[in-house]
Amino acid sequence: MEQAFHPEPLLEVRDLEVTYITDKGDFTAVNRVSFDIGKSEIFGLAGESGCGKSTIAFAINRLHKPPALITNGQIRFQNQDLLTLSDRAMGAIRWKDIAMVFQSAMNSLNPVLPVREQFCDVMRHHLGYTQAQAVAKAEKLLQLVNIPPERLSDYPHQFSGGMRQRLVIAIALSLNPKLIIMDEPTTALDVVVQREILQQIYQLRSEFDFSILFITHDLALMTQLCDRIAVMRQGQIVEINTARAIRENPQHAYTQQLWASFPDIHHLKATPSHTTPEECNA
Repeated sequence: MEQAFHPEPLLEVRDLEVTYITDKGDFTAVNRVSFDIGKSEIFGLAGESGCGKSTIAFAINRLHKPPALITNGQIRFQNQDLLTLSDRAMGAIRWKDIAMVFQSAMNSLNPVLPVREQFCDVMRHHLGYTQAQAVAKAEKLLQLVNIPPERLSDYPHQFSGGMRQRLVIAIALSLNPKLIIMDEPTTALDVVVQREILQQIYQLRSEFDFSILFITHDLALMTQLCDRIAVMRQGQIVEINTARAIRENPQHAYTQQLWASFPDIHHLKATPSHTTPEECNA
């Protein structure tokens, strides 16, 4: 695999293995996965549903619960192995250094609390802000994602799907993290809102200089945003390369099949492919 490792890594994942222990037998959801994410880089993790993308995201933040178990590997963040830290030490890193935007924005927000409290809770806990300080910063964060500050007192159900997604991104930015994990941040949004969200993510990254792990099953969408992309299949990474190389010259049969699955309004295949489904198992 080309371009697997970055010369200036912020996050280093080596031989990561995550297994689900069940009464019916063990299932390895992530099988010896290795990659780096560089400083200020947008790194994409693509693949079909169930291939292990979100499992990797949860492993980085150590958010797994039984029956999931990290059975092998290292996850190094700024040269510190996250898997060796105590729960308390890891808790100090979450949100402050590594933030996460989960798949469903509505499920990430507490429906019975105004968004103001959800912003302030994070900043009071990690930064020791007073309520007034937290509210002032929350208003600025809302402006960054094009939401009127006066809407801080509103509840999640009063926002559209795209606005809720921007709220979650703003909360993730509240502690100025070095890495933001975005797990399907544009799922269930129409294509116009998707583009607005992606443009906003790109602008915010340029302004605040954080790195992004961008997870989605939409390979075409990913090539518009990411610097490098890893393609996953059945718990393994089958190809890593620059976004341009993945788009114009995919090497693995499975990556080629992903491109071939996209309809082309111009009646041309997105990428030439002569592989069969059986060859993807190679």
